[in-house]
Amino acid sequence: MKIKPYLSFNGNAEEALTFYAGVFNGIIREICRYGEYKEMESPAEYKDKIIHSDFDFNGCGISMADAIPGTRTDFGSLGHTITVFCDTEQQLRYIYGKLSVGGEVKCELSQPPYAKLYAEIVDKFGVLWALIIE
Repeated sequence: MKIKPYLSFNGNAEEALTFYAGVFNGIIREICRYGEYKEMESPAEYKDKIIHSDFDFNGCGISMADAIPGTRTDFGSLGHTITVFCDTEQQLRYIYGKLSVGGEVKCELSQPPYAKLYAEIVDKFGVLWALIIE
């Protein structure tokens, strides 16, 4: 069994996909567009939007898409967290620096009782990330 996050965006999934693949040095495995999916009628302006995508990094993966036309999504009021268990302090600080650009640091880099190093950031897309070294 495995769990894989699936993020839905409001028309900027491709920007997010490219951003996250860069942050995590990931490989984009798949991009499917609304225009390729003939079984679903969608507005013309959605033909190049992402109906499904995957990227992999370090044995992990995240899927994402643009929300179905006429649907608006958001990531709520911090009712979610994607936790990244980092291998080194250098790796954590690198990711922290990338995700912080245009985002909001919710918890500065710290050493709580449960971790060697920890931080929380809401990135420029509204996704809450927890970065940790146990």
